[in-house]
Amino acid sequence: MQVYNPFVRKLGSLPQNTAERPSPEAGIGLIGVIFWILMLVLAIAFVVKVMPSYYDYWSLQNIVKQQAQEAGPEESAGQILYNLNGRLGVAMIHIPQKDIVIEKAGSGPVLITVTYDKIVPLAGNMSLLLHFQAKGGH
Repeated sequence: MQVYNPFVRKLGSLPQNTAERPSPEAGIGLIGVIFWILMLVLAIAFVVKVMPSYYDYWSLQNIVKQQAQEAGPEESAGQILYNLNGRLGVAMIHIPQKDIVIEKAGSGPVLITVTYDKIVPLAGNMSLLLHFQAKGGH
């Protein structure tokens, strides 16, 4: 008695023509490997160039929030700006004075807003413009 099993092939049933056979080559070629390595290197270079700007922004945001919380009602806007510049100097963050706005209404809470743009050169004449805004206070 012979059992029919479609998953078992006879040796004679394999295609004899090489055009009909499946290719033993599968996967990524040398050009593909070079392409993906190049994409990985470009992505890493992009991150290395951009991350310091974001690190400075996160540090600035923490400094602005702390300065706004610690500012007393008797402190003037000039004294708050002086203290903020001292903290920024310690953190080695350089922000133009025109980008720092301190709002103080009498003896109420202080609102400090720092809005600035950062240009990050990428390659050749290509640059990336990053716009940051850090707020602290009420």
